[in-house]
Amino acid sequence: MRIVHRWIAIVILGFALWFSITGIAVQGIDIATIMSHAPATDPNMLAIRESIDGPPNQIVIRPQDYAAQSFPTGSDYARLFESLTRAVRSDLGPAAPLAYLDVRSEQGKAVGEVRSGEITLRYSLADGQRLPPPPNGPQGPQSSAHNTAKHLHRLFFLGDDMLWLNAFVGIGLGAMIVTGIVMYFRLLKARARLKRYNPFWSAGGAWRRLHRSVSVVAAVFLLVVAVTGTLLSIDSLSFGLYRALYPDRLVHGFSPIGTVGDFSTPLRDDERDPMLVATLAAYRAHDGDRPIKAIRLRTFAGHPQGIIIAGGDATEQLIFNARSGMTEGLSGAGYPYTGFPTGWQLHELLKRIHRGDVIGVPGRVIDLLSGLSLAFLSISGLALYLDLKGRRSKAGRKGLFWR
Repeated sequence: MRIVHRWIAIVILGFALWFSITGIAVQGIDIATIMSHAPATDPNMLAIRESIDGPPNQIVIRPQDYAAQSFPTGSDYARLFESLTRAVRSDLGPAAPLAYLDVRSEQGKAVGEVRSGEITLRYSLADGQRLPPPPNGPQGPQSSAHNTAKHLHRLFFLGDDMLWLNAFVGIGLGAMIVTGIVMYFRLLKARARLKRYNPFWSAGGAWRRLHRSVSVVAAVFLLVVAVTGTLLSIDSLSFGLYRALYPDRLVHGFSPIGTVGDFSTPLRDDERDPMLVATLAAYRAHDGDRPIKAIRLRTFAGHPQGIIIAGGDATEQLIFNARSGMTEGLSGAGYPYTGFPTGWQLHELLKRIHRGDVIGVPGRVIDLLSGLSLAFLSISGLALYLDLKGRRSKAGRKGLFWR
C-alpha cells in the first residue's frame, strides 16, 4: 500500500499542486465576490452564475432581474398576459407562432415580451406601446478573473485533446487518498494494540507528523473534491469528443445545438390561461409568497413550462410543469442532448458539490481549506520523499522508485 501511495504521488504531485493552487485562486475570487455583495452585472458574478440555470436556450433569468423590483402582491397576471397577447396579435396577426409569452417587472413597470420566429417584440403592458428590443445579455463565457483562474485550473490552455489529464490526475488523487486512509488505520490499529490511542501521534519527525495530521482531517473532504472533479473532467472530455465527432451538430463551431437551438413548440392562445393558473398554483405550493419578478410560459422540448423568477436578495429561476404542477429540472425526458453524458442537471450538481456551494458560503470555505490542505500535503509529501531519497542516496540507492 505504501509503494502504491508513493509511486502515484511521484507521478501526479506536480499536477496536484497545480490543481490545488489554481483551485484556491478560483474559490478565493468567488468568496471575495460573493462576500462583497458584487452586483449581478459584475464580471465575476456573471461567471459564477454562468450555467447554473441551464444552457442558453433554457435560461430565462437575466442579470438585471437580480436587482429588479418585484410585482406588487396581488397583481393580476392573467390580465397582464391577456394584454400582451392582444398587443402581439395586433402586430403579427392571429396565426403567428409564439415561442413564449413573458411578463416581467422592469423599473417598476410591467413589460411583456414575445418571440415569434427570429423576431422578439416587447410592449409596455400599461398602454400596449412597443418598446425597444430586449437588452442583449452576455453571450458565452465572460472575461473575468474567475474564468481566467478556472481555465488554468482545468488545463483548458492545453486544448480539448488533453482533457484526459484532468481525469487521470483525479483518479490518481483519489487512489492516493484511499491508500493513505488505509495506511493510517493500519497504523492506528497497531498502535491501539500497544494501548496508544492518540489519533495524532508525533512519531517520524515534524514533516511526517504534520502530513499525517492534515491528511486525517482533510481526507473525506479531499475525496469528495477528487471524485467530483474526476466525474466532471470525464464529462468535459466527453463534451469535447462530441464536438470533435459531430461538427455538423454545432452552432458557431462550438456549441452543441442542444444548448442553443430553439426547441420550443408554438403556444396556442387557448393554452395560455390554463398554463398560467397551473404555474402560479405550483409556485405557491412550492415557495409560498415570495415576490415574483417575471413569469414566462413556453413549451420546451415537449414540456409545457411556467418559469418564475422570484425572490429578493436571493433571486432565482424556478421551472414548473404547467400541466402537472411538478417542478422541472435542467434535464428530462425529451430534452435535447447538451454534450454532457450525465445531463446538464447532474453536471451542475457535481460542480456545486465540487466547489462546495451546494451548502452555500460555508461549503465554499470548506472547499478552500481543502485546497489549502492539498497544497500543503503536496509540499510536505515532496519534503518526505526528498528526505527519504537523500538518505537512500547516501546508502548507494539512487532510484526514483523503490519498494
